[in-house]
Amino acid sequence: MNKKVLGIIFCSLAAISVQANVFDYPDKLENIAPKIPEYGSVSCKFVQERFLPKSDIMLKSSGDFKYEKDKGVTFYTIYPIKSTSSYTSREYKHINNVISAISNKSYSKLEKDFQFFYEDGWKLGLVPKKESQTSKYLKSIEIEGNPDMITRIVIQTVDSGKTNIRFKN
Repeated sequence: MNKKVLGIIFCSLAAISVQANVFDYPDKLENIAPKIPEYGSVSCKFVQERFLPKSDIMLKSSGDFKYEKDKGVTFYTIYPIKSTSSYTSREYKHINNVISAISNKSYSKLEKDFQFFYEDGWKLGLVPKKESQTSKYLKSIEIEGNPDMITRIVIQTVDSGKTNIRFKN
């Protein structure tokens, strides 16, 4: 094979492996808000992978997810152990508030605590402002969606913990 062909193949592979990061695209709320659809209550399946801080341990769970506009977020875990929980702990209470604010298109509460990032194709990134209480335990939240629903949330904590939640109808 000649060098040109190898060069084209290598450049193509390199371009494929480079993924954009929503946090590379800071934006203002007034630009982002019109691009995000308003959501109502939703019920769907979820798969959650939680990576424990400073370890190689990953905990996987799955089950049913429910978001009720006036009540908030509830997870009905089926695997590995049946349980019901809502995001009300200090760390995850903000996730409930973030999902509610995005679903209702009421961003003023978020604007006080977060910097906004947006990547076309409906990817929203939130990073706590340094003066926010949230910055003490939360590093970032990445939310991805489509016109029908939020499809993925990635939560990074300051202690290097990470939670990846995927939603499907």
